[in-house]
Amino acid sequence: MSARYTSPYRRWIACACLLSLLLGNAAQAVEDNRIIAIIVPAQAGLAPEVHADELGLIFWRRKLYAAHGQALHPVNLHSEHVLRLRFSQQVLHSTPRSQVSYWNGLYFHGVQPPYTVQSEEAMIRYVAETDGAIGYIDACHVDDRIKPLFWLTPSKLTAEPPALRCDPSN
Repeated sequence: MSARYTSPYRRWIACACLLSLLLGNAAQAVEDNRIIAIIVPAQAGLAPEVHADELGLIFWRRKLYAAHGQALHPVNLHSEHVLRLRFSQQVLHSTPRSQVSYWNGLYFHGVQPPYTVQSEEAMIRYVAETDGAIGYIDACHVDDRIKPLFWLTPSKLTAEPPALRCDPSN
């Protein structure tokens, strides 16, 4: 087949890919304004023992136990979830895709990555029912089953509860 016939097709594919990237980034930018709550079980005694600077260590599985000896169980949203992407970028300074080789390397040393769930409701249930669990959700979805330890705003991680603007229809 000559280049005359493949060139418009290639241009169409390139334009479609560029458009999808631009639309994806625009949608992600809207999502990025949400505040993320770093959560533990409502009855957890972790609050005084987990410090903001340890959060990355917990999710990289470099800190496995709380000060009193309880095993820590970090949990992630699935790798395509916009909150996972932002959490990974701000707290772990990486992306879910770039973490794959890290976890593959540790697998042979018996270290498994954090458990992964498919939705924020699954995250809430897992954290609420698992001693030592720590995860993250949209701050507007916090309920009495869990309690927030930290808040991840678009610019920083803080222990101070921010002002939330939650849409009651969500």
